[in-house]
Amino acid sequence: MVLLQRPSDDRILTVRHQATSWHSPGMLTVVGGRLEDGEFLDEGAARELAEEVGIHITPDRLRFCQLLHFHAPDGERVIGAAFTVREWQGTPYNREPGTHTELVWVDPAAPPPDCHPFTHAVLTHFATGRFYANVIAAELLDGEAG
Repeated sequence: MVLLQRPSDDRILTVRHQATSWHSPGMLTVVGGRLEDGEFLDEGAARELAEEVGIHITPDRLRFCQLLHFHAPDGERVIGAAFTVREWQGTPYNREPGTHTELVWVDPAAPPPDCHPFTHAVLTHFATGRFYANVIAAELLDGEAG
């Protein structure tokens, strides 16, 4: 994942998924995805940033900011590594209109209610400076993220 952070107000770029998304219909998520064969975490993050919002950076420009282990109610388990970047060239835009409907800058300390639970955890833990968390989706719905 990449937390593209706008220096002027510290907001983080999110993407809203189409209503037909299998894992986050109509919800906001941070830029990211799954690794491709042979990729390192930072390489995959830089690739996803270019694919989703058209921002091209080299992996060495990314700064590690957190690791989360997420357990979803449906049994899915995800380990997510998040990187941040505050300086880039160009203007982010929706490069995947078949997947995303819009880009939204959000306050990480107060994520909107339509964030995917994993994204909500990523943003709130980033805002509080936590580098690692175990996250159970049901706890997020109850407001008790760990």
